[in-house]
Amino acid sequence: MTAPREKPITDRKIPGTDVPDVSSVPESGGESDSQKRWLSRVGVTTAVLAACASVATMFSASYLNKAMLEQIVTSDSWNYYQAKGVKLAVLESRMELLSALGKPPVAAPGSESDSARAERYRNEQNEIKAEAEKHRQLASEYQTRHSRLALASTSSQIAIAMAAVALLTRKNSFWLLSVLVGLVGIGLLVFGLFAPIAAQVMTK
Repeated sequence: MTAPREKPITDRKIPGTDVPDVSSVPESGGESDSQKRWLSRVGVTTAVLAACASVATMFSASYLNKAMLEQIVTSDSWNYYQAKGVKLAVLESRMELLSALGKPPVAAPGSESDSARAERYRNEQNEIKAEAEKHRQLASEYQTRHSRLALASTSSQIAIAMAAVALLTRKNSFWLLSVLVGLVGIGLLVFGLFAPIAAQVMTK
């Protein structure tokens, strides 16, 4: 004798309890092989652009810091140059005053004469000036590299944004535009890193 079948609590379906049939959903997500290859190319492009943007940003910040340090050294050098100039001006005024009064310059025993000290101040000024010019040129070069690498980073980030739009819209034109802008960014990255070095080698 079979057990009596239990009656359902209600014959009416409760809203929201229907289980969707997923057996008919394709495993590939509906993407064809050509679309998969295209998506892979866009993904690889985005990864390369992200790496270039990171490298450009890192070197841009590094060269900006170097430029600021060189500018500080340049400013200190010019301050030192002016201090020597003040000493030289005071010494020359003293020498002119003694000469106008008809008195010979008096130097302490074992110390250099006023004329020798003035000449030393002039030589020190020339050395300080040359050092300040060298640091000024370095600061200018570092600032130029920073600007180029900042443009490279910006171009790469714009290209990444275009690649994201290409993925969302599934349009190849946005991807090609992303590749074009990315190549510009890579060119600026290479130019910013190696162009000054190449110029120095050519001038030697």
